[in-house]
Amino acid sequence: MAFFIRAGSRDERKNEYGVAHFLEHAVFKGAGNWSARDIAGIQDRLGGEINAFTTRDYTVYYAKVLSAKASEALRLLWTLISAPLLTSQDLDKERQVILEELSEAQDDLEDRSSELYVSALFPDPDFHHDVLGTKETIKKLKADDLRHFHNQFYFPGNIVAVLTGEGVDQLREQLQNYRWPNEGYGRPPSREPILHRPQVRLFRQAGEQVHLTMGVAAPLLSDPTHDATLILSTIMAGQNTSRLWQRLREEEALVYTVTSSYSALEDWAELSVYMALSPGSVSRALRATRQEIQRLMMEPPSSQERALALTQAETSMAFAMETPDGRMMRLGLYGLYGMIPLDPRERLAELECVTCDAIVTTAHRLFHGKPWAMAAAGPVDSIGQVLEQGFSA
Repeated sequence: MAFFIRAGSRDERKNEYGVAHFLEHAVFKGAGNWSARDIAGIQDRLGGEINAFTTRDYTVYYAKVLSAKASEALRLLWTLISAPLLTSQDLDKERQVILEELSEAQDDLEDRSSELYVSALFPDPDFHHDVLGTKETIKKLKADDLRHFHNQFYFPGNIVAVLTGEGVDQLREQLQNYRWPNEGYGRPPSREPILHRPQVRLFRQAGEQVHLTMGVAAPLLSDPTHDATLILSTIMAGQNTSRLWQRLREEEALVYTVTSSYSALEDWAELSVYMALSPGSVSRALRATRQEIQRLMMEPPSSQERALALTQAETSMAFAMETPDGRMMRLGLYGLYGMIPLDPRERLAELECVTCDAIVTTAHRLFHGKPWAMAAAGPVDSIGQVLEQGFSA
């Protein structure tokens, strides 16, 4: 079960970066008549997994428990999101935990490369800033800031409830009997169009490898070319026989890992390639990548490449539908956007309609003559000039 709240880091003001994530932490420090220790005791008594996470677009509070514990878990989640205490004393303790989390993330060069990449592709800091916030803003956030964010965005019209697994009818009836305090308060987030303007961002830090993430703006979730882009991403670097994996890793031994990723949401999407490699291999890897991208724009993939990518998509879909939490995430995301997901068989039938010609047409539309956003973290001094020249195919 889960509650998806349509509020994330992109809905924060400049002086409150990190408040959405801070609030997600803070609700576990006290809610309703429960203290932080009470909540921790309930979590342990319920077993399973009860947690939350924050993204740019939404926040999710979820529980995965045995069906016998589901009613109590639902009550816990409801209380956390509807009646958090948000006392200054509790927040001061949790503030230090979040600062430690931020420090840990900044020490992870792969994470740093990913964050830099988003800022290199989407220039608006109100959109691309770190979901965790900054040390400066986290230190300044007060209980009133968290209450304001909660009052503004946490209300029934801005929340999607997802129930999967055994006993969902009883849980739905239980949920329908709950009443939100302060009904009528709050408003949906007002979001500006997301502009993309590819740039190059570098973060210098000693180490053996450069973590390089590069990509372009891509079709949205509702775009007719979404499926072709998904298959294209897999053919690029989504499996062992993919173009970049074979070229960069198997043939030229330039990288230990290279992957591609296509993320499509309601009003923004991106297609990216990530690789980890030594500084001395960067120039050759970029040249080989350019050649493979150009080949994808000019020559349709083989029927075998298409078939393997479809198998990967089918397998991923089956795995996602195999577990209650996989179904929960799928339903929640579609619910946030007011969409109803297709039955997996219907979804697979749609994917099978993607032709080799459609894939090459999509590649040409995405890549031809367009600059890519680039972000590199690690020992980049010796290759800074190479990276700052940018990349296009």
